[in-house]
Amino acid sequence: MILCKMQPGHIAGVKALLDACFGESAWSVESITSELDKPDAYCAVAVDEEKVVGYIAFEAIVDEGSIAELAVDPEYRRKGVGRRLAELMLTSCSGVRTVCLEVRASNTAARALYEALDFQAVSVRKNYYNDPREDAVIMIKQIQKQEGI
Repeated sequence: MILCKMQPGHIAGVKALLDACFGESAWSVESITSELDKPDAYCAVAVDEEKVVGYIAFEAIVDEGSIAELAVDPEYRRKGVGRRLAELMLTSCSGVRTVCLEVRASNTAARALYEALDFQAVSVRKNYYNDPREDAVIMIKQIQKQEGI
């Protein structure tokens, strides 16, 4: 398996992955494509035998960053793919001092991953998600030192 910066050739694979992970609430092809065009966005994929098995989308504004999306193929979960993508993003976001994200309150596996990466739960957005209606937990990580690529 390789991790690399997302390229236009990965879009169809990312869309299939997001559909498998998020169903009707998955991002559209247009939304995925637009991430490639944003100057302050960083998107990476995990690819195994030409299949996209992981995806992360990150955006930065000045010194604050946000993980917009993290998805791992169900067959590849609990194998370190999400962690490796998050670590790649965290070492690639030069100049960022704070990273935030939101995660479904019921997504204990994702929350455990973020906590292992030193994210702290700071607040809750009531009824943030649809299908099913659910709260979002807001998590933040303070970055002390940036390594950048």
